[in-house]
Amino acid sequence: MLDKLKKLGKKAKGAISSATVLVGDLNGDGKVDAEDARVAAEWAKKQATCIGDEASKLGKAAIRSDLAKDAAAGAAVGAVVAVPLPVIGPLAGAAIGAGVGVYKNLNQKGQPAASTTRESSQTNDAHAELLKLDDLRQKGIISDAEFETEKKKILDART
Repeated sequence: MLDKLKKLGKKAKGAISSATVLVGDLNGDGKVDAEDARVAAEWAKKQATCIGDEASKLGKAAIRSDLAKDAAAGAAVGAVVAVPLPVIGPLAGAAIGAGVGVYKNLNQKGQPAASTTRESSQTNDAHAELLKLDDLRQKGIISDAEFETEKKKILDART
């Protein structure tokens, strides 16, 4: 029975060694050594750099958001207002102001997006220009060909 346990132990040891080489042999030379550690360190460094870059991009996007801008503006106003109040102080005033800025941002419903407003104004401008051109054509100041040329320019500028 003891011999069977020794054989089983040797088989387990061999299986563990094989598994270790399969998992740890990163450079394919059949053994786990310092070179494999170097390969693992390079891979970890590359992954950490990628994660850092993504975190940086996410942070920059967050700072540019309207929510962050409103919170910062609220914090600045809150800090300035709270300076003369010794009980509250500028730090608490900034925190309260930031909360008010965030609340304001989250409750801005129904306001058109900047791009929608810009598109609307472009449409209105183009319409007004076309009306002016048509008026000039009807008065005989410009020809039909000139009207069509200018009309095409205005409509092409919108797209």
